[in-house]
Amino acid sequence: MLSKERKDIFMIRRFEVENFKGFKDKLVFDLTAGKYGFNQNIVVNGIVNKAIVYGKNGVGKSTLGIAMFDIVRHLTDKERMNAMYLRNYINLDSESEFATFRYFFKFGNDEVAYEYKKKDPDNLICEKLTVNGKILIDYDYFNVKNRYIDNGLAGNLNIELVDNKLSVIKYIYRNTPTDMSSPVTKMMRFCDNMLWYRGLSEGNSYCGFSNGGASLVEMLYESGKIHEFERFLKSNGLDYELKFISNNGNHELVAVFNDGKKMAPFVSLASTGTMALFLFYIWSIKSFDKISFLFIDEFDAFFHYESAEDIVKRLNDNISFQTVLTSHNTYLMQNKLTRPDCCYIMTDNKIRSLFNSTKKEIREAHNLEKMYVNGAFNE
Repeated sequence: MLSKERKDIFMIRRFEVENFKGFKDKLVFDLTAGKYGFNQNIVVNGIVNKAIVYGKNGVGKSTLGIAMFDIVRHLTDKERMNAMYLRNYINLDSESEFATFRYFFKFGNDEVAYEYKKKDPDNLICEKLTVNGKILIDYDYFNVKNRYIDNGLAGNLNIELVDNKLSVIKYIYRNTPTDMSSPVTKMMRFCDNMLWYRGLSEGNSYCGFSNGGASLVEMLYESGKIHEFERFLKSNGLDYELKFISNNGNHELVAVFNDGKKMAPFVSLASTGTMALFLFYIWSIKSFDKISFLFIDEFDAFFHYESAEDIVKRLNDNISFQTVLTSHNTYLMQNKLTRPDCCYIMTDNKIRSLFNSTKKEIREAHNLEKMYVNGAFNE
């Protein structure tokens, strides 16, 4: 067996986007795995479960994540991160007036394909949903003659959409009895539990999964896992004794020194890298038992290479959700952590795995980082 077989794991098998922001031509992100016998835990059912995307500045790594989470805007009621979408939604160098998005999902034995077009972040042009090769919805918001909805999906529901801001799929899902075994339900629940966040300096900025949110300190207090957080920091070389104190009705996280004689607010002592670890830890306890898909942009921008490796190992140990990380850290490009089919190189409007970027046979003993630096994947 070349990959883990889990029928309860739902994943994105392929994603395509065209004419969105910097992607003028069609970009294809294919998560189909190759055939390697090592690190089988990061591939599930022949699909990459843990991917790392590399690329130079400006090639579109961040835009890839923003594009993949566009679906959250019209299929869910979760955090939308408007600032990421409202400017330059359509590629500025294109004559086309709409962007196209295609998602190919694998839900157990079911293949679901979902395509839609938008002229801006909140206005749909059309939607098409196909399940196991059968078209269930093909809906044009501007042409009443091109509106097909399978009777078995909508039943006797009277479709009444006031505008093209509300997805017809979302409308049907919200107004018909929920069938947990339905591929449509599985897709909606998958999208409801997608999470994007950026490990940079904007604080707890995120898209999907939740709404609003308390401060990191408050979320740690509510979790009751302060000592587990201490152990997490210690595993990354940071030895803190922490406790909460009350400060004008709020909970303040403080570090304790000199046998409790001195204290200081943790956030006043923490470096940018430590705060990035704090952010990862909070999301791990808040969401990792619930999320379906995790995208962390520039996840290790402030991490020492050992901390970055620790985070990758922690994510690799949890196959219940699919993960995509973006990084410049080629130290992570090693077969003890990943595989050639799980590492992707992004160039101008293209993204390919190392496995698909060379005609050479890549073996477990090969040094992927050295091969990358020496141009082996430029073929």
